[in-house]
Amino acid sequence: MFIAFEGLDGSGGTTQLGLLATALVAAGRRVVRSREPSDGPVGTLIRQQLAGGQIGDAVFGHLFAADRRDHLDRVVIPALDRGDVVLTDRYFLSSLAYQSLTLGLDRVWALNA
Repeated sequence: MFIAFEGLDGSGGTTQLGLLATALVAAGRRVVRSREPSDGPVGTLIRQQLAGGQIGDAVFGHLFAADRRDHLDRVVIPALDRGDVVLTDRYFLSSLAYQSLTLGLDRVWALNA
């Protein structure tokens, strides 16, 4: 099972993810918590840039798509293959909301196809 929590900054998604994770673990399920940007190499670069880096806005859509692919390959798919529940703080809908402002919806969809 893969569940993504989406929402604006400060809307409570991270809190809700934590509550669900706690309930699932208490029910005996194995849970993998993740986030986007991920903690992988591309996600780390994104977080550095969001904190005041030099990469232009138009590049972020490409970085987020690359981070998502890496996140799927390294974390999500292996966890699902093991039968774990994967909970992620943000996913594709966040890209549509944020990156479409500079790239447009069609381009964001294409990058994440």
